[in-house]
Amino acid sequence: MAQKILYSIECEMRSCPYTLGLGEPNLAGKPNLDYDAVCRPSELHSLKKSPYDHIDNYENHTVYTTHQVLESWVFVCQELLKRVTRRIEARDFEKAASDCYLIERIWKLLAEIEDLHLLMDPDDFLRLKNQLSIKTVDDTESFCFRSKGLVGMTKLCKELRHRVPYILDVEVDPKGGPRIQEAAMRLYSEKKIGSDSDSEKIHVLQALQAIESALKRFYYAYKQVLVVLMGSLEAKGNRVVVSTEICDSLSQIFLEPTYFPSLDAAKTFLGDSLNHEHGGGVGRSRRKQ
Repeated sequence: MAQKILYSIECEMRSCPYTLGLGEPNLAGKPNLDYDAVCRPSELHSLKKSPYDHIDNYENHTVYTTHQVLESWVFVCQELLKRVTRRIEARDFEKAASDCYLIERIWKLLAEIEDLHLLMDPDDFLRLKNQLSIKTVDDTESFCFRSKGLVGMTKLCKELRHRVPYILDVEVDPKGGPRIQEAAMRLYSEKKIGSDSDSEKIHVLQALQAIESALKRFYYAYKQVLVVLMGSLEAKGNRVVVSTEICDSLSQIFLEPTYFPSLDAAKTFLGDSLNHEHGGGVGRSRRKQ
């Protein structure tokens, strides 16, 4: 059975430039993945011992393990975000875009990790919540914001928007003019055929927006997990009635405006101009008739 598993790993990894180094045959002689370059095992093992082992609850180990897995990936993502910044500053946009898509995938993975809570027994979980006295600093905050790593990761992802002017080779207009938007429109519409530089810039800009999308999807999904686990009142930040003016902390994240307004505006105006060029206005007037 062990050999079958190892050969399965070999088969799945055949298109990758590296092998996992778990004992699989490695018939192609590929180098092992350098785990230490991503996340040092010592830093993970130091988190293994639970300070709540004395709690007699079936779901105690599950909650703690799930939390540790999530925190490990958060740490990996923070290191990738630092590398993205370095690569953008070095104008290595191709590798920066590749890292950005890894970060997007990690946000999706974090949502899947949080979904593991849905497998827990509701009574056991709610008892454990009270046994551990799990509370937030502010009653209107959500439990996920107890993780400093997740909060920091979210902040770093949002700060990537400040790299857009550098990618587009423009400076921010101190008067608030559409300088960045116009540069983005030129890049999208006038990219030189065969120009690797223009293509790499577009790829990294698309990747930055992909991170934003994955980030907001994570917090939306997390809110749904809270509803299933603890009820809708907890997901609303302990408010019986939630007005449109005052949202809970999770809703504020996935409902807030785009982090890249200049890129959003550039695509909007570009799409509108192309629509007019191809007779989009005529089509609309006919439908009205």
